[in-house]
Amino acid sequence: MVLAAAAQAQTVLIKNAKIVTLTDQGTLASADLLVRDGRIEQIADNLGDLNADLIIDGYGKVITPGLIAPSSELGLTEIGAAASTNDGAVLDSAIGAGFDPSVAYNPRSTLIPFNRAGGLTRAVVVPSSEEKIFAGQGFAIKLTGEFDSIIDTGLVQKVYFGEYGAQLAGGSRARAYEQIEGALQQAVEYNRNRDAIRKGAWRELEFSIADLEALQPLIEGEQSLLVSANRASDLLQMLALAKKYNLKLIIQGAAEGWMVADQLAAARVPVVIDALGNSPDAFEKLGARLDNAALMQKAGVLVAISGPGYAGSHNSYLSRQGAGNAVAYGLPFEEGVRAISANVATIFGLEGGVLAPGSRADLVLWSGDPLEVTSFAEMVLIDGKPQSLVTRSTRLRDRYLHPQAGTGHGYKLK
Repeated sequence: MVLAAAAQAQTVLIKNAKIVTLTDQGTLASADLLVRDGRIEQIADNLGDLNADLIIDGYGKVITPGLIAPSSELGLTEIGAAASTNDGAVLDSAIGAGFDPSVAYNPRSTLIPFNRAGGLTRAVVVPSSEEKIFAGQGFAIKLTGEFDSIIDTGLVQKVYFGEYGAQLAGGSRARAYEQIEGALQQAVEYNRNRDAIRKGAWRELEFSIADLEALQPLIEGEQSLLVSANRASDLLQMLALAKKYNLKLIIQGAAEGWMVADQLAAARVPVVIDALGNSPDAFEKLGARLDNAALMQKAGVLVAISGPGYAGSHNSYLSRQGAGNAVAYGLPFEEGVRAISANVATIFGLEGGVLAPGSRADLVLWSGDPLEVTSFAEMVLIDGKPQSLVTRSTRLRDRYLHPQAGTGHGYKLK
């Protein structure tokens, strides 16, 4: 197996592969790529007979940047129906923006290797909420499964608007908007009067000190606001709010984003969408359509594609299926790949997402077209190191496909 030979490889040379660089080099029909000490050293039509710890013939295969999940609960959830395995939300109305779930992150979650085997190399992890419209702070990880795999904390503030935000706020979007703006106003007030407020020599504020402290990077432009919203009118409300408070806004959902694509583009607000979501399963999604990504990209909106909503974090890697569908409905191929890699890196300020000399070597060698569901990852590199593609699923497959005689494990195939 390639991985067994590659475990200690410091230099990796892949030859004769189609390479989707997502840089000015474009897509190279047949080229070589050299990785050394965790970074890409060279990409060229023919690098000749270079020495490397691992040399792979990539003829007929495709290399892309590693996939990056723009929204997940990887490492915070294991089994949705088992509350003891979920750390992504708290049933506590006393905390919202101040909730930082990164300390609960489990890099040994079985979902990490499962998604890594699907080509995912990095991910944004965000909390959810069942009590308040402010869910808390998101962070970023690399899917090595190591204990030092958190790469950035306090990356975003997650907020709910739209139907779910209205539900959490008491039944109306108006109340949800009031709570969001109220928190921002009081965060500004706290910023200007921090000492007096902490000493109790100020009026009583509605939001806790922990939440107001957590909102300081947001109002100072050091942190992005990730808002869940779908209806076109809701998107416009969030654009106006972001402009008023000079916020770095990211829209998640945007099912009706195509309706206000020009306004999103003009405001330079990126979106994270489920490109498979075209069913009007909620009133706020009546305008959902499969060419949403194509229409927004054509208007100039920076689009990232997440895994399908119904699959959640367990199948974050299925973002590439969503990208494939978006391409089938008009999104250019390279833009489809970009929406699950480079665009995510750009939106959240992460490394990776492109293949260029000097860039971090997060990449995937695919058996074929990366946006075809029948293709699979043959090799995944993170920081230039080949990763294990063994998962709980593959171990179960091997156990029952080739049972050992006399062990009582598995069944013999007739």
